Amino acid sequence: MNPLFKSNDTAFAHKQYQETMPKLGLALNTRVFVRLNPLNRRSVPLQGEFLGISHYDFLILRLPSIPGLVKKLLPHTRVEVRYLTEGAVNTFTTEIITHSFRPTLLLYTTYPDRMSILETRKHQRVSCALPITLTTSHGEAVGLVWDLSMGGCRIAIDLKGQSFLRQLAVNDSVVLQISLSSNGQPARGISLVCNVEIVGSRLSLGLSFDEGNKNFNLALADYLELVQVLD
Repeated sequence: MNPLFKSNDTAFAHKQYQETMPKLGLALNTRVFVRLNPLNRRSVPLQGEFLGISHYDFLILRLPSIPGLVKKLLPHTRVEVRYLTEGAVNTFTTEIITHSFRPTLLLYTTYPDRMSILETRKHQRVSCALPITLTTSHGEAVGLVWDLSMGGCRIAIDLKGQSFLRQLAVNDSVVLQISLSSNGQPARGISLVCNVEIVGSRLSLGLSFDEGNKNFNLALADYLELVQVLD
């Protein structure tokens, strides 16, 4: 019997997954760290990639081709998967179903029934929808800030007509221009790219603000204080 398909005997457990565990919000090609037998202190995390999912059934992960690794990928072996998203460390434990090693090493695991989330941000974030102009070494683009704090923000950008932004990489410096006050004067601040995600024609950027942007930080503090008071 194909191990990727559940029998009728597991229907109740399958239903419990759907009632207690929301759909896993893990973007394709996300970098993950995989630890086999996590209770073993000698177990070393492997850097892998999330490649696919059948919600409430199984996950597909790509692992590095390391000599001897395939022999350790036995069914029912416990696996800890950890990844970073939007300033939080997400961790879940699952079990190996099966694996394949051609053309690349793929690991199929059960669907997790719980998730541990560790918030690592120093600053509280607020949701917003603020148009921005982003100046980079590759050109100038427009986008939308939808998540903002004193320490940084998340930006959504449509790459149509702005495909040069595909060249952006982590640790690139950019200049963010955003209107944070009612007087119409935009605030400008230097930022560091700390996260880049591209799905189709949509670019999601995580930016970290430079603490030396005094005027920018003052305008940002005033805006966040106002938003939190109104909220």
